[in-house]
Amino acid sequence: MTVQAKKAKILEELVEYDGPQLLLLKTDRARHMLATAVRRENMSEPFFGCEITDKVYDAYFSQTSDLHYAFQRSIGKNYYFFDLSNAQDDTVKLQKANPDEADKPEFWPQVGFFSRSHTTKFNLLSASGETKTFKIDGRWGTNDFSHFHGKMADLYALFGVLDRLGGTHDATERGFIRKAIQDRFWQGGGSYVGFYDSLMVRNRLLDISPLEVAKIQYASPGEISLRGDKQALSDVNDILEVFDEKWNELAGSYRNIRGTLRQEKLLRAKPSAHFSSHAMQNFVRDATRNFAKAMRIERVDEIYDSCDHNALVFAKVILSIFRRANELYVFHAEGRVQRLD
Repeated sequence: MTVQAKKAKILEELVEYDGPQLLLLKTDRARHMLATAVRRENMSEPFFGCEITDKVYDAYFSQTSDLHYAFQRSIGKNYYFFDLSNAQDDTVKLQKANPDEADKPEFWPQVGFFSRSHTTKFNLLSASGETKTFKIDGRWGTNDFSHFHGKMADLYALFGVLDRLGGTHDATERGFIRKAIQDRFWQGGGSYVGFYDSLMVRNRLLDISPLEVAKIQYASPGEISLRGDKQALSDVNDILEVFDEKWNELAGSYRNIRGTLRQEKLLRAKPSAHFSSHAMQNFVRDATRNFAKAMRIERVDEIYDSCDHNALVFAKVILSIFRRANELYVFHAEGRVQRLD
């Protein structure tokens, strides 16, 4: 039987806005613990957490695994609650969660929350470069912030790679994009996530600053400042401005291309699948190229070439870019985010 932890000492507030949201602790068994703020009856400031091994700790802080993965790898599959309001000398008493509580999705962190979204610099390399600030309004939770930052990071990683096309590193980067695209089956959500993760890894290997949180201030309204490579941040800003200008046109193009793929029964098809005719294939290719240019994506022909001139894969790549930009645009359209600079 695994010995249970009884108490834990708070080491660092990893995410803080409108109060602590994610904490790093060390238990009385000398194990690291990650704990996220949740809602639970009979506790004033409830947190849900688990002990993790040093290997999982290193993977999380090196950004090779997300917070959800860290919780999945909890030591002994044990999970704990504690009430932060009862902390004494930065030490909290732990209450073991029963199996039913431990399985509740509302207590678990969202998939895709990485350490790059921390509001503290603890155990993270600092990025250099440009800073973009956004005003936030309304009440944001951990999942809201994770979702916003995750989609920003995806687009930032994409443009970080695309910006190296056409220059001295064109052949190398085009080869990388081709391999990243070909390694994915482009049949569903996992392939898209893996593609953008590959771009992030590529940028880190080439010392392109990761997109990090420079500052977060929760108020009414509050602010989020993100820091990273100047050109890549500028590209993300440009695509969001296009959505402000002509969202209806872009959304119509997206529905048209996606609807055609659905009619052709190709939405979840492998790259080797065929269109019903060459005319239909050419229609999707040309519509996708125009769609990408309307979003002001540069190097469209290079992206198509990296897809090995496969119109189906090309369409799915460009549609995935639209979805990420659109999810960011929704934050703006709802009045929850406004660019300040």
